[in-house]
Amino acid sequence: MEPQQEDLEKKGTLDLTSVLYIVGGVPAIVGFIVLLFTLVNLFPEIPA
Repeated sequence: MEPQQEDLEKKGTLDLTSVLYIVGGVPAIVGFIVLLFTLVNLFPEIPA
């Protein structure tokens, strides 16, 4: 029973890669979506 309990209590690691993914990746995705919708609103005559 002990090894299963240890597996359930393990938590994810916090390293530089994961921090950069959240700090840089999420704003980049949000910025891309904002840019995309801005371009669509500026040029409505472009077909989808």
